[in-house]
Amino acid sequence: MSDEPHTREEVRVLFTCTANRVRSPFAEAAARVRLHRLGAPAEVRSAGLMEEGRAAVAEMVEVGRTYGYDLSTHRSASVIAEDLDQADLVVPMTGWHVVQLVEVLPDARPKVLTLSEWAAATADGKGIGTWSPVEVRAWAATVVGARRVDSLLSGAFDIDDPIGGPRRAYRRAGQQIDDALGACLDVLSAR
Repeated sequence: MSDEPHTREEVRVLFTCTANRVRSPFAEAAARVRLHRLGAPAEVRSAGLMEEGRAAVAEMVEVGRTYGYDLSTHRSASVIAEDLDQADLVVPMTGWHVVQLVEVLPDARPKVLTLSEWAAATADGKGIGTWSPVEVRAWAATVVGARRVDSLLSGAFDIDDPIGGPRRAYRRAGQQIDDALGACLDVLSAR
């Protein structure tokens, strides 16, 4: 991500999870497809809190295929402070990931919210108003400012990690992510 904060139209979205091999690559692929269909300018990436260079987990590649998302060439990336700094919106899969990311770059706090928080805010009629870097950052800061830390860490806003579970756990995670992104992004087409 190169930084051109005031001259670019693309909103930079960074999805994160633990290893960047299951949930966040699926979210990246799903968001990229949805945003492209909407004609919403975006640079969508994903990263994790562990090692880099590993392929997406085969079960999630298979789930992605059923949705029309190609995860076959994905290689995990490790999130770094620069990624967090340059993103307009950082979307981890759990509340605990929020805490870990803010430890990496405390200044990123106003733009780090879970996918489920984003979906809940949108369902409450507080979705992103205008798809632009400045507006997305302002919207995220408002949602984060109203957040209760105890509810964030309760697990209520988590997309469970299916790693090591049965195939249905991967399908459930894919469905949760796809449904949440639909709730978050499909409202943009109504504008």
